[in-house]
Amino acid sequence: MTNQPQEQPRSEGGRQLPLGDLLALGSQIRADDTPESLLHEVAETLRSVVASAQVYVRLRNIDSDAFEATAFAGIATEIQERLRADPVQPGTYTPLLRPELRVSDSYLIPAGSAAPNAADAAAAPPDVPTLLVPLRGRGDRLIGVIYIALSAPSALDPTAAQVIEAIARQAALAVENVRLAERSARLLAKEQLLAELGRDVSATLDLDAILSRTVERLEAAFGSGSLCLLEDDGALAVVAASPEEAALLGARFGVGEGMVGWVAQQGRSFFANDLSSSPSFAPIDPTYRSCIIAPLRSGGRVIGTLNVGSHHEGAFAYEDVDLLEAIAAQVGGPITSSRLYQESQRMAAHIQRHADQLAVLNTIARTASATLEQEYSLPEVTAQIRSGFGYDQVDLFLVDDETNELVLSASFGILPSMGAGYRQHLNLGLIGRAARGGQTIRVDDVRDEPGYFVVAERSATRAELCVPIIANGRTLGLLNLESPQLAAFSDEDVAILETVADVLAGALENARLYRRAQAAAVLEERNRLARELHDSVSQQLFSMTLTAPAARAQLEKNPQRAAAQLDRLQETATAALAEMRALIFQLRPPALRDQGLVAALQQHAQALSRRESLAIALSVVGDDRLARGLEQPLFRIVQEALNNVVKHADARNVTVALEFGAERVLVRVADDGQGFDPQATPSGQGRHLGMISMRERAAEIGGTMDLRSMIGGGTEVTVTVPRTAA
Repeated sequence: MTNQPQEQPRSEGGRQLPLGDLLALGSQIRADDTPESLLHEVAETLRSVVASAQVYVRLRNIDSDAFEATAFAGIATEIQERLRADPVQPGTYTPLLRPELRVSDSYLIPAGSAAPNAADAAAAPPDVPTLLVPLRGRGDRLIGVIYIALSAPSALDPTAAQVIEAIARQAALAVENVRLAERSARLLAKEQLLAELGRDVSATLDLDAILSRTVERLEAAFGSGSLCLLEDDGALAVVAASPEEAALLGARFGVGEGMVGWVAQQGRSFFANDLSSSPSFAPIDPTYRSCIIAPLRSGGRVIGTLNVGSHHEGAFAYEDVDLLEAIAAQVGGPITSSRLYQESQRMAAHIQRHADQLAVLNTIARTASATLEQEYSLPEVTAQIRSGFGYDQVDLFLVDDETNELVLSASFGILPSMGAGYRQHLNLGLIGRAARGGQTIRVDDVRDEPGYFVVAERSATRAELCVPIIANGRTLGLLNLESPQLAAFSDEDVAILETVADVLAGALENARLYRRAQAAAVLEERNRLARELHDSVSQQLFSMTLTAPAARAQLEKNPQRAAAQLDRLQETATAALAEMRALIFQLRPPALRDQGLVAALQQHAQALSRRESLAIALSVVGDDRLARGLEQPLFRIVQEALNNVVKHADARNVTVALEFGAERVLVRVADDGQGFDPQATPSGQGRHLGMISMRERAAEIGGTMDLRSMIGGGTEVTVTVPRTAA
């Protein structure tokens, strides 16, 4: 270029930098500089440097990667709008920046070549080549492109090209520096906003204050904002909003409904800069064109959403998403803490009011479970219900399944007693109806109740509450409360008494099962004794009845033979007496009661060893006090195992091992007898019943029995009882 270009008109507010300033542009950044203002200066100056009719610059958007028109010189206003509205995607430049078009580091596009898009085509003057000057940032990354319309190819000489490229390099450096400064400023502002918000929301437990300050920060950062919280019914409600969005307050959305519902359901943020592309999602405000919604979390669950929106497309960037998510993370915990605090405040009076009731329930539970003897526990429990809750009259009935009657077990209160053992058929009165139906019945005025059964002693009763005691679907008893006051019982009383009934149900069921187990144990022991008497004492007595007449018959005929028969009769009687004493000892060994399990087993083993000429070795590991409460069943198991050895094993040696540990109690009885096949059909009914008996006894105390035996290899019985079962 030989002539100095004429100065061109500049856009309003623009400025032309001297060439020296442009070449130092990358290191001379003002506080108010933006990428757009810098590139506008560059475009104006380049237009003068090359005497171009028009220059414009496309800059790469950090979020979308699209090249957007941001600076213009000599471009008509309507063309500028078209260029701004029509960004160019990165791949568009690949076919344009070809090696054969390269001039130095720029590319000279011949006149008439295809433009990247319609807007660029409209901006290019006809029959004029265009110089594309890449703006390359750090790492040679393409961050923008300068479009220069040349008057002719000859308008570009090597010196001008080098000046243009030098300016372009400085412009690219300046843009990156400004962007870095802007990002740093945004990060600093974000940190300040989060720090201030953190101080605000952590300094109070007032939920309204937390919500208000959060929305204020949303308005400061995004221009507007709202906040939704999940309510107890599972719906999302707008509970706070900036003044511009006050109309949203009170709006409700189901989880999964619209954008806020989707975010609450998925637990992920939603970001859209063009809501027309997401027609299936209804925005929180129908007038929004772009929005961000972030989930509010606390304790790993979604408790609501933060919402910001704009009436313009492309209003937000990914940095805004990060900021909104950071704000959500900042306030989620304090919101939950505040809601919990408010709930705790509401519950404080309620908890205080029921503290004594809970203490009474605890006392009742301890009393009911302390013993299986109902004649002691039930009157005490009834008295505690009456005194602890302040009821006028409390009666406790038990169901007699044989007679289909309710039997009064305990009664305390101000009303006259119906008498010990009072019975009322299940078909009569309110208590009968409650017991039959298994449902609580509350009557505010018994005189208006057609099914009320009048008991003479209770003529003063006006209100009644009947609560059945049910276990495993079976009514075991009933709590009956009466009062001379009308409507004396509330829903709260119903809840309390039903809780008491649940506690008593477990105790009554345990007592019932205990009685059944005791009865079964007595029956089993009776059957065992019958077998023992039949197998030993009864046979010996029968032998004596045969020997005695024979001896009498020989007294005159053969006195010597009679004497031998009398000796045999004496031996049989002595053996029968020993068997009877052994059976009496087995019923309840004194040593078991007085000295414990080990001493009782030692005595039993010694007696059995002498009587049966059997070597029995007893080994003990640990302290037998760890088996407290298990002595009787463990003694019976060892006793049965030794009986089986004597009757069936034909053994010479037996080992009884006891191990008392902190976690389990183990009993092992092993013999060197003939053994048997456990899988085969039992050859002896006695052995079979004995095994069943031992297994059932072990199961009753929460343990297990393991049997090992083989023909010719002896038998080993092992019983293991976890300490938790004790």
